[in-house]
Amino acid sequence: MSILKRILTVIVLLLGCTIVPLAEEYGYEEENPPSVTSDYIYLIDIDNGQVLWSMRGEDAMYPASLTKIMTAVLAMESLSDFEERILITEDMWAGLVEENASVAGFRPGDEPTVRDLLYGVLLPSGADAVNALALRISGSVSAFVDAMNRKAAELGMTSTHFTNPTGLHSDTHVSSPKDMAVLMEYALQSEPFREMIASRTYISSPIASAPEGLVLHSTSWPLINDGPDTFSIPGYLGGKTGFTNPAGRCLASHAEFGGMHLVLISGHSRDFGHIQDAATVYNWFNDNYARTTYLSEGTLLKTIAVIDSSRNAAFDLVVPDTRTMDLPKDAVIEVTVDVPDELIAPITEGDDIGSMQVTANGTRIYETRLQAPQSFRYSRLMHAYNAAAAFHSSHRILFWILCILAAFVLFVLIARIRIHIRRARRRRRRKRRTSKR
Repeated sequence: MSILKRILTVIVLLLGCTIVPLAEEYGYEEENPPSVTSDYIYLIDIDNGQVLWSMRGEDAMYPASLTKIMTAVLAMESLSDFEERILITEDMWAGLVEENASVAGFRPGDEPTVRDLLYGVLLPSGADAVNALALRISGSVSAFVDAMNRKAAELGMTSTHFTNPTGLHSDTHVSSPKDMAVLMEYALQSEPFREMIASRTYISSPIASAPEGLVLHSTSWPLINDGPDTFSIPGYLGGKTGFTNPAGRCLASHAEFGGMHLVLISGHSRDFGHIQDAATVYNWFNDNYARTTYLSEGTLLKTIAVIDSSRNAAFDLVVPDTRTMDLPKDAVIEVTVDVPDELIAPITEGDDIGSMQVTANGTRIYETRLQAPQSFRYSRLMHAYNAAAAFHSSHRILFWILCILAAFVLFVLIARIRIHIRRARRRRRRKRRTSKR
């Protein structure tokens, strides 16, 4: 290896150590998704945070009754006893009829449990159940709305501002599909929430207006996986619908298939478009995508020699960790390793030695710096040997001329040493003879 090449190698290693981050995953977003009727789409795998499709995903939208997901979250976190009974009052119904709000059917004088009210919020999207919980928790609707906005800020929902707990239209009651996905992901951490949105129906505990219990029906499940006249969505786990005239039909839902756990937010569709779009999106990604292992820990990338180390050692460069991503099932995955064929000792374990990049269908999805897996000491003897071997390889004739010249010089030197030794012996013999006389 030439001196210039060695210098350049050292410079590359130093730059790699100080400038480039160790690893970064870029994700893979679908560029040719299916056609839908909704104006807003946001699809994310909440297991790995990968956004698979965003159509106006960060734009402002009216969330309508998707708002009630936040109401349910605050209620579940504020009320630990789901069997507590709450008296339904006239105040909890105030204005709901005039605003044409959807209701669960709890009447003034009823005393449903907190669990009953939560199901009333999430299945039939009942504004009566919403108000009951809001007043029980905060004492007033306005105070509860303040708590909703504080929670939204805590979750990082930067495009969201709530003005009511039901989702009834207001020009300043806004969110974004991305923010709704953040809220949905957070809500799904609650087992009761998952169970509730997975339910097709629920029968409340006995109440005054319904001694045998009030039957509550989901607004989404009757249209999904319930026979030939409904939409088939394999892996569908439940969702929450929303509707106002300005917001159109909205849906927040989740599904699992192909090793993926997807949350889909859609907004501003018509008729049954929100359910149809869920079927279209989930089925399309089920057919075309799956969680894919694109790097496996320990896979050999390259064997690299370490010059000027003891016995000119070498080491195997391997994939540092296993990596997975949601990718097209037919994705062409290419791994490119940019490291020198050989390194110069000394090498310290952890030294930056190059980079690796992974692409899927030509799109960069991952890159990382690569590090030396062990240390190698510098050997002066091996350095001298390697220098001689390199010189011989590039200047064969001159090498042999120098070898002959060196041999001649050595021969002359040895001959002169022998002559010097013989002369010294003769001088000693003369001295001994002289001393005897």
